[in-house]
Amino acid sequence: MRAIEVDTRHLFKDLNPGGIERKEVESFWPKGQRALWNVQTKRNQGELPFLDLPYRKDTEEILENSKDLSLKFDPVVVLGIGGSCLAPQAIAHFTFHPWMLLESKAGPNGPKVFFLDNVDPSTCQKALEEAREGNPLVLAISKSGSTLETLSQLLLFLKALKDRFQDWKERLVIITDPKRGPLRELAEKECLKSFPIEKGVVGRYSALSAVGLVPSVALGINAEELLLGAIEADRWIREEEGGVALEVAMSLFLLHKNYGKPIWITLIYGDGLFPLGFWRNQLVGESLGKREDLAPTPMVSRGTTDQHSQLQLWLEGPKDKVFTVLGLKEYPSLKLPEEFPRDETYCLWGKEMGEILLSEKKATEFVLEEKGCPFYRINLQNSIKALGALFFLWELEVLLLGEFYGIDPLTQPAVERGKRLTWGILGRKGFEKERKEIESWEK
Repeated sequence: MRAIEVDTRHLFKDLNPGGIERKEVESFWPKGQRALWNVQTKRNQGELPFLDLPYRKDTEEILENSKDLSLKFDPVVVLGIGGSCLAPQAIAHFTFHPWMLLESKAGPNGPKVFFLDNVDPSTCQKALEEAREGNPLVLAISKSGSTLETLSQLLLFLKALKDRFQDWKERLVIITDPKRGPLRELAEKECLKSFPIEKGVVGRYSALSAVGLVPSVALGINAEELLLGAIEADRWIREEEGGVALEVAMSLFLLHKNYGKPIWITLIYGDGLFPLGFWRNQLVGESLGKREDLAPTPMVSRGTTDQHSQLQLWLEGPKDKVFTVLGLKEYPSLKLPEEFPRDETYCLWGKEMGEILLSEKKATEFVLEEKGCPFYRINLQNSIKALGALFFLWELEVLLLGEFYGIDPLTQPAVERGKRLTWGILGRKGFEKERKEIESWEK
């Protein structure tokens, strides 16, 4: 049995009045096969190294060299932003729900964990206080090594570690480019433990690199299972000549291009899955958002919460959305007592809380279909292997979509503009032009 199950039937008009005609996907199939061939060719030429991370010897070395970090520190502080933080955050929340959500802890007996993916001073201050009082490990993650937010955070934590600990070098781990950048220079100068993010492993595709693996190992997660899940997904997608990854990518593209559905909502049932939606938001938005005339807008929504805030809009507002309904195959047992005797509660007596969640999910799927809102369903086993399979599946889908949209899904040129302007405002040498642009704009 696969760790991940995907049901695409409700994307199609024979079940869903707002769906796509199957014959459209069938006639698009040759283009889909060509896209799959292009992706496979790029992979064989080494242009998509992140797809092969589960098979690589240096990935084995990362797992081996990070073993001494496992469950030795409390708290564990992860400094990063975007792809350097979203994947390890999603892995931790999936594995250690509900302790991560309610207590920021890696399980009932695990360490506290802080994912600092912003430069909000209040958040950073609180994490600093916890680190000063505990037995901290700080993981600084940046592909380039020059990410503004990560460097800002690191300045704070580097001083805090040096002020308190003689062995501060044992408490700071660098994950960055293997050859260049400020973080690499710091790691080499101070002989810090470090791990490489290899060339071609773009931040938002780095979940199965040191970015996702090292924090996982530090928290006691069996990261090998994450890699095995990706290998299994790779195997069955190859065996099925693209299979569901290609079918979903083609359907999403055609629903956008031919049916005017540019908004793709990941509707998530299960709080431990929710951070996965933010990881997917970046994957889709930063990879595919490069055409003014045709680019999807990813969103994440939470069931059942957003049934009370967004469902009205989805059902009777513009029919410009496609839904990915994500949930678990099974939920933990929590039975309701036979209390509060009123007619409307009798049906709840003795029910499982997970049964109620699934009932809400099923009802929402029904009304989405009734109102012509296409969706497809993903159900996961509650296992790390399932998470690895999902990372691989979604990465491959986006690469295929890049072929259909005719763009490079590995770049983010517009993002760099904002980064340069920010450095200019802060007065970094070499960014004087950007500083003058901002000063002129403010006048």
